[in-house]
Amino acid sequence: MMDSKQFDQQILLICEEIEHSFKQAESKSEYDDQSPYFCRINLLKTKIATERRIIEEISRPCRFILDHFSLFLDKWDYTIGFKYGNMQAGRGLLSDIKVGEWGNVSLMIGNSEIAWRDADYQYLFYPDKVILRPQDISKTDIAFYFSYAFKYSNLLSEFQDVAQDPQTIYWHEELEIEN
Repeated sequence: MMDSKQFDQQILLICEEIEHSFKQAESKSEYDDQSPYFCRINLLKTKIATERRIIEEISRPCRFILDHFSLFLDKWDYTIGFKYGNMQAGRGLLSDIKVGEWGNVSLMIGNSEIAWRDADYQYLFYPDKVILRPQDISKTDIAFYFSYAFKYSNLLSEFQDVAQDPQTIYWHEELEIEN
Protein backbone atom coordinates (compact mmCIF):
# COMPACT_ATOMS: atom_id res chain seq x y z
CA MET A 1 0.00 0.00 0.00
CA MET A 2 1.23 3.48 -0.89
CA ASP A 3 1.90 5.97 1.91
CA SER A 4 0.50 9.50 1.80
CA LYS A 5 3.81 11.12 0.75
CA GLN A 6 4.07 8.82 -2.28
CA PHE A 7 0.44 9.50 -3.14
CA ASP A 8 1.06 13.26 -2.86
CA GLN A 9 4.00 12.95 -5.24
CA GLN A 10 1.81 11.15 -7.76
CA ILE A 11 -0.85 13.86 -7.48
CA LEU A 12 1.80 16.55 -8.00
CA LEU A 13 3.01 14.78 -11.15
CA ILE A 14 -0.55 14.57 -12.46
CA CYS A 15 -1.08 18.28 -11.74
CA GLU A 16 2.15 19.10 -13.57
CA GLU A 17 1.03 17.11 -16.62
CA ILE A 18 -2.34 18.85 -16.65
CA GLU A 19 -0.72 22.28 -16.28
CA HIS A 20 1.58 21.40 -19.20
CA SER A 21 -1.48 20.53 -21.29
CA PHE A 22 -3.05 23.89 -20.45
CA LYS A 23 0.13 25.65 -21.61
CA GLN A 24 -0.02 23.70 -24.87
CA ALA A 25 -3.64 24.83 -25.38
CA GLU A 26 -2.66 28.44 -24.73
CA SER A 27 0.11 28.24 -27.32
CA LYS A 28 -2.36 27.37 -30.10
CA SER A 29 -3.02 30.13 -32.63
CA GLU A 30 -6.76 29.83 -31.93
CA TYR A 31 -6.23 30.70 -28.27
CA ASP A 32 -8.45 33.60 -27.23
CA ASP A 33 -8.63 34.17 -23.49
CA GLN A 34 -12.01 35.90 -23.95
CA SER A 35 -13.76 32.89 -25.47
CA PRO A 36 -16.15 30.88 -23.27
CA TYR A 37 -14.07 27.73 -23.76
CA PHE A 38 -10.86 29.31 -22.50
CA CYS A 39 -12.71 31.00 -19.63
CA ARG A 40 -13.75 27.52 -18.50
CA ILE A 41 -10.18 26.28 -18.99
CA ASN A 42 -8.99 29.07 -16.68
CA LEU A 43 -11.40 27.83 -14.00
CA LEU A 44 -9.86 24.37 -14.34
CA LYS A 45 -6.37 25.87 -14.08
CA THR A 46 -7.38 27.48 -10.78
CA LYS A 47 -8.61 24.11 -9.49
CA ILE A 48 -5.38 22.36 -10.47
CA ALA A 49 -3.31 25.11 -8.85
CA THR A 50 -5.36 24.66 -5.66
CA GLU A 51 -4.64 20.92 -5.64
CA ARG A 52 -0.92 21.55 -6.01
CA ARG A 53 -0.89 24.26 -3.32
CA ILE A 54 -2.78 22.07 -0.86
CA ILE A 55 0.13 19.65 -1.01
CA GLU A 56 3.01 22.11 -1.33
CA GLU A 57 2.10 25.34 0.43
CA ILE A 58 -0.24 24.97 3.37
CA SER A 59 0.29 23.58 6.86
CA ARG A 60 -0.78 20.10 7.94
CA PRO A 61 -3.58 21.49 10.16
CA CYS A 62 -4.99 23.53 7.28
CA ARG A 63 -4.70 20.59 4.91
CA PHE A 64 -6.53 18.37 7.38
CA ILE A 65 -9.42 20.85 7.46
CA LEU A 66 -9.53 21.20 3.68
CA ASP A 67 -9.29 17.45 3.09
CA HIS A 68 -12.10 16.88 5.59
CA PHE A 69 -14.28 19.59 4.05
CA SER A 70 -13.61 18.22 0.56
CA LEU A 71 -15.49 15.06 1.52
CA PHE A 72 -18.74 16.99 1.52
CA LEU A 73 -18.05 19.61 -1.14
CA ASP A 74 -21.31 20.38 -3.00
CA LYS A 75 -23.26 17.77 -1.01
CA TRP A 76 -26.61 19.19 0.04
CA ASP A 77 -26.94 16.92 3.07
CA TYR A 78 -23.69 18.19 4.67
CA THR A 79 -23.55 21.86 5.47
CA ILE A 80 -21.04 24.03 7.29
CA GLY A 81 -21.84 26.69 9.83
CA PHE A 82 -19.43 29.51 10.35
CA LYS A 83 -18.73 32.55 12.42
CA TYR A 84 -16.34 35.17 11.11
CA GLY A 85 -16.08 38.25 13.28
CA ASN A 86 -19.56 39.71 13.63
CA MET A 87 -20.84 37.73 10.65
CA GLN A 88 -22.69 34.56 11.54
CA ALA A 89 -24.60 33.08 8.64
CA GLY A 90 -25.91 29.87 10.15
CA ARG A 91 -25.26 26.95 7.84
CA GLY A 92 -24.59 26.74 4.14
CA LEU A 93 -23.45 24.47 1.36
CA LEU A 94 -19.69 24.38 0.78
CA SER A 95 -19.42 25.03 -2.95
CA ASP A 96 -15.75 25.82 -3.49
CA ILE A 97 -12.29 25.57 -1.95
CA LYS A 98 -9.42 27.66 -3.30
CA VAL A 99 -5.82 27.99 -2.23
CA GLY A 100 -4.03 30.95 -3.75
CA GLU A 101 -0.46 32.12 -3.63
CA TRP A 102 1.23 32.36 -0.22
CA GLY A 103 -1.27 29.99 1.37
CA ASN A 104 -4.31 32.23 1.02
CA VAL A 105 -7.29 29.95 1.55
CA SER A 106 -10.91 30.74 0.70
CA LEU A 107 -14.08 28.74 1.16
CA MET A 108 -17.40 29.53 -0.50
CA ILE A 109 -20.13 28.66 1.99
CA GLY A 110 -23.61 29.59 0.83
CA ASN A 111 -23.30 33.15 -0.47
CA SER A 112 -20.28 33.99 1.69
CA GLU A 113 -16.58 33.72 1.05
CA ILE A 114 -14.45 33.07 4.13
CA ALA A 115 -10.74 33.71 3.57
CA TRP A 116 -7.55 33.56 5.61
CA ARG A 117 -3.81 33.19 5.15
CA ASP A 118 -2.75 29.86 6.62
CA ALA A 119 0.57 31.09 8.06
CA ASP A 120 -1.24 33.82 10.02
CA TYR A 121 -3.51 31.43 11.96
CA GLN A 122 -3.36 28.73 14.58
CA TYR A 123 -5.92 25.94 14.84
CA LEU A 124 -8.10 24.53 17.60
CA PHE A 125 -9.62 21.14 16.74
CA TYR A 126 -12.81 19.75 18.28
CA PRO A 127 -14.79 16.68 17.10
CA ASP A 128 -17.33 18.74 15.12
CA LYS A 129 -15.79 22.18 14.78
CA VAL A 130 -12.52 23.95 14.19
CA ILE A 131 -11.54 27.42 15.33
CA LEU A 132 -8.91 29.45 13.52
CA ARG A 133 -7.19 31.87 15.85
CA PRO A 134 -5.20 34.71 14.27
CA GLN A 135 -1.69 35.37 15.50
CA ASP A 136 -2.41 39.10 15.07
CA ILE A 137 -4.79 40.03 17.90
CA SER A 138 -6.36 42.80 15.81
CA LYS A 139 -7.90 40.13 13.56
CA THR A 140 -10.87 38.00 14.54
CA ASP A 141 -11.34 34.25 15.05
CA ILE A 142 -12.95 32.14 12.36
CA ALA A 143 -15.05 29.17 13.45
CA PHE A 144 -16.44 26.37 11.31
CA TYR A 145 -19.14 24.00 12.60
CA PHE A 146 -20.00 20.81 10.74
CA SER A 147 -22.28 17.81 11.20
CA TYR A 148 -19.86 15.35 9.59
CA ALA A 149 -17.43 15.02 12.51
CA PHE A 150 -13.75 14.28 12.00
CA LYS A 151 -14.14 10.79 13.48
CA TYR A 152 -16.48 9.72 10.65
CA SER A 153 -13.83 10.03 7.97
CA ASN A 154 -10.77 7.88 7.45
CA LEU A 155 -8.60 11.01 7.49
CA LEU A 156 -8.14 11.13 11.24
CA SER A 157 -5.55 8.34 11.27
CA GLU A 158 -3.63 9.95 8.39
CA PHE A 159 -3.51 13.32 10.16
CA GLN A 160 -2.62 12.35 13.75
CA ASP A 161 0.61 14.34 13.38
CA VAL A 162 -1.53 17.51 13.28
CA ALA A 163 -1.88 17.30 17.07
CA GLN A 164 1.86 18.06 17.45
CA ASP A 165 2.08 20.68 14.70
CA PRO A 166 3.20 24.14 15.90
CA GLN A 167 0.10 25.71 14.34
CA THR A 168 -2.21 23.43 16.36
CA ILE A 169 -2.91 24.98 19.74
CA TYR A 170 -5.68 22.58 20.79
CA TRP A 171 -6.46 18.97 19.85
CA HIS A 172 -9.54 17.50 21.55
CA GLU A 173 -8.99 14.13 23.25
CA GLU A 174 -11.81 12.54 21.21
CA LEU A 175 -9.64 13.00 18.12
CA GLU A 176 -6.88 10.80 19.52
CA ILE A 177 -6.66 7.36 17.96
CA GLU A 178 -5.62 4.54 20.26
CA ASN A 179 -3.05 2.11 18.91
